[in-house]
Amino acid sequence: MGDPAHGSGATLFEVPFSSAMGERDALRLGRLLDLSVRLHPKAQPSHETPGLARLDHDSGLFLTRRAHEGEWMLQARTWGHPAAQTVHAWHVLVAGAARQLDPAVVLPQRRLAGDATSSYEPLGHAAGKRFAQIRRRMAGLP
Repeated sequence: MGDPAHGSGATLFEVPFSSAMGERDALRLGRLLDLSVRLHPKAQPSHETPGLARLDHDSGLFLTRRAHEGEWMLQARTWGHPAAQTVHAWHVLVAGAARQLDPAVVLPQRRLAGDATSSYEPLGHAAGKRFAQIRRRMAGLP
């Protein structure tokens, strides 16, 4: 889906989900993922991304409408080279947030901390703080 040659970045992962996406769902998703959500364009209906969040300096999370009413996609794209473990952590967090709106969302299998196939690359300070808050909230910690 993502084609760096055309400026859209490489797709890291996609999380499809179903939701009526009313104001309440939009606020919840925005709060969980620090997603800037704009569901109602000022002019005519548009195919623009109704939501986005920055994952790191070179990566973003985009909320897009799918073909059928009530069907949505959270898609992570990058123009850089984030570490596999970092991408996996983002995927787990995004799927967990989508699952709060649609219980049918399948969570990705968690990787072991010592997984030799991936390396850890810390996020920027602001992104790390934001995702630490989400992790604590999802784990039920204060």
